[in-house]
Amino acid sequence: MSGIDAYKKTINQTATSRDTEYRLLAQVTSELMKAIDNKKGAANDPSKMAQVASALNWNKQVWDVFVEDCGTAGNQLPRDLRAAIVSLGIWVTKETAIALEGEGDLDSLVAVNRDIMKGLKPSQAPDSQPAPRPGGSVSSILDQA
Repeated sequence: MSGIDAYKKTINQTATSRDTEYRLLAQVTSELMKAIDNKKGAANDPSKMAQVASALNWNKQVWDVFVEDCGTAGNQLPRDLRAAIVSLGIWVTKETAIALEGEGDLDSLVAVNRDIMKGLKPSQAPDSQPAPRPGGSVSSILDQA
């Protein structure tokens, strides 16, 4: 087992689904922020264009998994929250398609991710740590990294 595999195994065993989802959103949001900077010169620079497309596609993939996870039988999130996540996922898909055509607002995608991260971030107080949430399909994306 390589060092990276051992690290992933340890993370998967010790991190809650919320922690994993927060970390994943932080990573993809960081790439979206780089894409905002690269978008300005992407029309004349294939490497910048590739980074923008990669960040947008990765973000969409994350949201596709969130939407799929909301539809699984074991998901214990409240129905209204699952519906809201699905609605956001649909919006992300549409906004991503627009952005890949050279339009769209990457800042809005970043803002949505940050808002979700605020809800996932555990409180600093040890007594108020959130309970692990069943589901956890997001960790499969991290396994691909």
